[in-house]
Amino acid sequence: MAEEVKMGTNYVREIAAYFRTAAADCKYPDLKGKLVALADEMELHAGKLFFKTQKGTEDMQALAKKLSGFVSEFAKCGDQGAAESYATPILSDIEKTITTVKNMKVRMT
Repeated sequence: MAEEVKMGTNYVREIAAYFRTAAADCKYPDLKGKLVALADEMELHAGKLFFKTQKGTEDMQALAKKLSGFVSEFAKCGDQGAAESYATPILSDIEKTITTVKNMKVRMT
């Protein structure tokens, strides 16, 4: 049987699941809130997130692969400072993409 072919939205939801899993074990309320809020936003805009570029599915596939170890790496952080240092750059990049998507106008030509 052929390997399952995923679309960009599947990868977006997979990344959101990583954030939800990490948030479930997070001891720091502010960071936990950011993870859950970002996962909610990603799921809300999943249909548009991977259209940011012409090769959206490949971009989301690469991001999902890059973040596949997010939960375990996040869990290894010993204190709030370490957790924020690890997660903040990742969350900021995704927040920028979500902001772009929210403001994006889709034209049908």
